[in-house]
Amino acid sequence: MSSILPVTKQLILHTKLFNNVLDGITDDEALQQINSHTNHLKWIAGHLTNIRFNITSMAGVQKPFPYHDVYVDMTQPPPHNRKLDASLPYPALAELKALWNEISPIFTDAIANLSAEQLAMKMPFAVPTGDTFEGAISFIGSHEAYHIGQMSIIRRFVGQSAMSYM
Repeated sequence: MSSILPVTKQLILHTKLFNNVLDGITDDEALQQINSHTNHLKWIAGHLTNIRFNITSMAGVQKPFPYHDVYVDMTQPPPHNRKLDASLPYPALAELKALWNEISPIFTDAIANLSAEQLAMKMPFAVPTGDTFEGAISFIGSHEAYHIGQMSIIRRFVGQSAMSYM
């Protein structure tokens, strides 16, 4: 059994929770911030979707994220995240959800089928769980859970009911 399969199961759950946390959210609500120091839902949703596209490409399936430049700034240190910028045209939440749902089965399938050699591949920068592709994928599981939690707080902030796990 691959060492990455438990993380793959977590990522499959995150696919569902991402959809659940955004269920019923309008584009206006998706731009609301709790304060000026926090990201809005469109930024978080696009950030997570961009990462799934990037990891899928690293796993050997080339699928470009059409809003890559909105979420990535190569002048920033790795992982090159672009900060929230009110002047940028963030995509509609429905489009981000569609892209998330398009890439997610490809992403989890690619992750689940990585070889031991691919998992051991060194990354250009380390994350808290190591400097290999396996370490990066393990970190992504935690990273997605963190951001989905943020999204659930913003969901409540804009007056929506709590996120469903079912």
